[in-house]
Amino acid sequence: MGAKPCSQPLKSNPFITYRDPITGKWIVVTQTLPKAAEQPELAAA
Repeated sequence: MGAKPCSQPLKSNPFITYRDPITGKWIVVTQTLPKAAEQPELAAA
């Protein structure tokens, strides 16, 4: 089974991770963007 090339652009990662240097725990933060900013062409249609 070979790899298939993809012609679609990559999506941005909706998560940001931080590691607390004292405890060593990972903290995950999601980026929230307004729907109108993500898809302006659909809002106008």
